[in-house]
Amino acid sequence: MNYVNEGLYFEASNLANSLSKDVGRYYNLPVEKVKCFHIQEYIEQVEDVEFLNIDFGTHLNKLMVGSIAKVYDEVLVSINKNVMLERQLFTSMHEIGHFYFDLPDLEKGSPLSDMLSEDGYFPEDLPREYRANVTASVLMANDEALRYAINRFPSYQNVCNYFYMSKAALQNRLVEYLSYVQNCTSQYAFSLVNDYRYSDGKKFRNVFFK
Repeated sequence: MNYVNEGLYFEASNLANSLSKDVGRYYNLPVEKVKCFHIQEYIEQVEDVEFLNIDFGTHLNKLMVGSIAKVYDEVLVSINKNVMLERQLFTSMHEIGHFYFDLPDLEKGSPLSDMLSEDGYFPEDLPREYRANVTASVLMANDEALRYAINRFPSYQNVCNYFYMSKAALQNRLVEYLSYVQNCTSQYAFSLVNDYRYSDGKKFRNVFFK
């Protein structure tokens, strides 16, 4: 998604990091060990949200990865079971972002859909979808867990595996963290992540851990 907004980034990041700490306390886990599986189970048990992995059908499978709706006072999250596992997990976290930020829209009976392409959204939808994406990204790898994993594991792929994230999703998470938390320009942030992903990562680590 090309849309970015610093205010929405921090709104989403703050909620996701706070929620990760709540989940850690609930399961008696250090926050760096909180994974998306714990978060989904917490939302199911504490917030009474139901998650279903389904087939949307031949046409919609090519357009949608997930949706969230409120039906007869029950919140239902549907995930496209045909996409790769990492995308299913990210989409579950994306819908959790909608649950916390966009519940008024759901209460009006308006389901929200997560589309495979940004072209599937109206311009007015982009801020809401960006905020849900940031929420998902941070729920997949909260700030403390991100620092823990990068410090512990020797390679970019190891960190992807730890968080069950695709390479592209982790790249986006790191670029946004460097841009907004470490105040790097977008271009410099991209170059640092590429240094980490494709080289020895020394420049990246020097900035990330400063």
